[in-house]
Amino acid sequence: MVTLSVTRSRVAGVLRDAAALFDAAPWDALRNPIMTAIDQASGFVPGSSGPDAERATLDAYDALATHLDVASVADWERQAGRTQLQIVSALRAAADQVMAP
Repeated sequence: MVTLSVTRSRVAGVLRDAAALFDAAPWDALRNPIMTAIDQASGFVPGSSGPDAERATLDAYDALATHLDVASVADWERQAGRTQLQIVSALRAAADQVMAP
């Protein structure tokens, strides 16, 4: 059995990189959701990525959900009135929380 371990700095980096991706391609809950940015930031491509990229994606998504104190990030991001600034701020704050001692 193989146990995967993704470092906190890797997870925080994925979250920060996902936030930065929204500078190039604006966030849209349906066309460019948070999960897509996290997948891209971690290098995860379903069906062709290694387990480390998948683990980094899942850990980053979980870290964001924990930071937001929600069961579903997708539901949170689809709430009426949600802004790109809120999305980017949440990703960066989650990254900071991951790195906090």
